[in-house]
Amino acid sequence: MFGSESLVRKPRRGATATLGFGAAVLLAASIPAWTAYNWWAFRHELRRDWNIAGPACPIATHSWRDIAQSRQPHEFDYGGMHLAHPFGGADCSPVPEDYFSSRAYSVCQFTAPALIAVTAGGRTVTFEPGYGRHATVRLRHGQVSCVIGGWFTL
Repeated sequence: MFGSESLVRKPRRGATATLGFGAAVLLAASIPAWTAYNWWAFRHELRRDWNIAGPACPIATHSWRDIAQSRQPHEFDYGGMHLAHPFGGADCSPVPEDYFSSRAYSVCQFTAPALIAVTAGGRTVTFEPGYGRHATVRLRHGQVSCVIGGWFTL
């Protein structure tokens, strides 16, 4: 009637083992969630910080020689643009178009350029934001734009 197998008690999982297993499952689920959050937060920060609003930079009315005299321009290439400016410094960044794709547009900030020549797609546009003003140049969907404003300093 009773065999020796029925009298042997099977060990039961204790509370500590259950808690440890639950912690392992929670950790395994949180790693991808944390990675996804960091990806979203980084892209959101770039989009927020580099979306500079301000009045449009006027198209240059003075020549390069009037503004910079004999000074050679600071020239560099970035994100499909060739940029030249006589004064100040520049900082550029690729800004994501949205949160899920790898498409980005190019944005460059200038500390006090006085004049900015931008060549993109074989077309050169010269902006004149003025002395001592910050300016931000953007190349998005093949269109170059410039606004007076920005947070970049040297």
